Amino acid sequence: MNQDVDLCIIGAGTAGFAAAQTARQSGLRFVLVSGIGPLGGTCIRSGCMPAKTLLSSTERLGQVQESVELGIQTNDVHVDIPAIIARKRELVEYFAEDRVHELEHYPLVRGIARFVAPDTIECDGKRIRAERFVIATGSTLRPPPITGLQRCGFLTSDDVLNLRNIPSAVAVLGGGPVGCEFAQYFARLGARVTLVQRERELLRNEDPDLAQAIAAALEADGVCVMTGVALQEVRGGDGRCVLAFGSRSECAETHVDAIVVTTQRVPNIDALDLSAGEVEVRDGAVLVDDTLRTSNPRVYGAGDVIGRRCLVHAAAAEGRAAVRNAFSATPQPLDFDRIEAHGVYTQPQLAVAGIGEQTARARGFEIRVARERFSDVGKAIVSGEPEGFIKMIAGQEGRLLGVGIVAANAIELIGEAMAWIDRSATVSDVATLPHLHPTASEIYERVAQKLASEERRPTP
Repeated sequence: MNQDVDLCIIGAGTAGFAAAQTARQSGLRFVLVSGIGPLGGTCIRSGCMPAKTLLSSTERLGQVQESVELGIQTNDVHVDIPAIIARKRELVEYFAEDRVHELEHYPLVRGIARFVAPDTIECDGKRIRAERFVIATGSTLRPPPITGLQRCGFLTSDDVLNLRNIPSAVAVLGGGPVGCEFAQYFARLGARVTLVQRERELLRNEDPDLAQAIAAALEADGVCVMTGVALQEVRGGDGRCVLAFGSRSECAETHVDAIVVTTQRVPNIDALDLSAGEVEVRDGAVLVDDTLRTSNPRVYGAGDVIGRRCLVHAAAAEGRAAVRNAFSATPQPLDFDRIEAHGVYTQPQLAVAGIGEQTARARGFEIRVARERFSDVGKAIVSGEPEGFIKMIAGQEGRLLGVGIVAANAIELIGEAMAWIDRSATVSDVATLPHLHPTASEIYERVAQKLASEERRPTP
């Protein structure tokens, strides 16, 4: 059986769903192809929502434990892990049911898709020919090639989401956002945690001052942060794992009860036979230009599959843009800097909008940078949350290029910076906008005023 459509969307996660919404609004004849697993996508099923549900529990635990400083006495505080997992499952089902209900109202084909020609895929015995395609098949975890790791066994992020018994000693492999979040999660639940990172800094894609603040917070929670070390071998026996490190490490071996792998997600493209679709791959990802078009002008890519940051809001923006550009006479380049704002859900949190200081300098921008600490902000002090700082980066004519925040509620605060950057605001714009008092957001005025005053200062 063959089917001809205007658009075929491969993948029904965040990027694919956003593409389908846009296709329907545009009046296109389209079909949405989903794999054979549960509908809903990684974010809902095994990513953002379940992980942040667990992290919310340990965040609340930390607040309770620190509440004595606010005059609140707490006694007999204990953690009910099965209740935490049950709440997570209930919420995941709630979110998934809503998404599945929406997806079932779309022209949906289930099965593994593969290209058989530049304009045709095959799925579940059916051939679908389309004028345009959007590849949005997401990503999957790839464990690192460490000797003995497979034999000893390890936990993935999916496994952690359903873990009802917390190991007494845990090694977390990978110092990215997920690794940092899970390291703190286990530490706050009483485990002895070792966080292992091959690079010399955690969160290697962030400015060092932001990353170092998160490393310090993890260490304050009891996490042993090991950076710049090579894990050479894992040995197992008697329910224990032994991690053997290279000569650069101060610690030759570490004994743990469980290993959690968070090191790398790779684009999910193996089954697609992209060569038959004349779609070029680079570094394991679908290669796209700034309009999201691939080497085959019929085919576009969106979401994790294009190998940029794995971000839900970015995937949705890319899915929408891919469909618009696929059927536009004047495709519009996507500003990745604008959509790749991101956060790390540790405590304190880290959040970034726009570009960082390192990136700005690497691109040759003439920049000015100012910082302000939350320990000088009244609301942060009275709330008992004075840790952290904001960093603001301005370019020519005071245009706001980027903002980085480390604070208890950084991820909520960063939304304002996203709006300023999206509207090409200047630091003077930010400095002159009144903020409610007392609020943590007043810090925007303070740091922007520093940059604005430098801008007005006469050159000697």
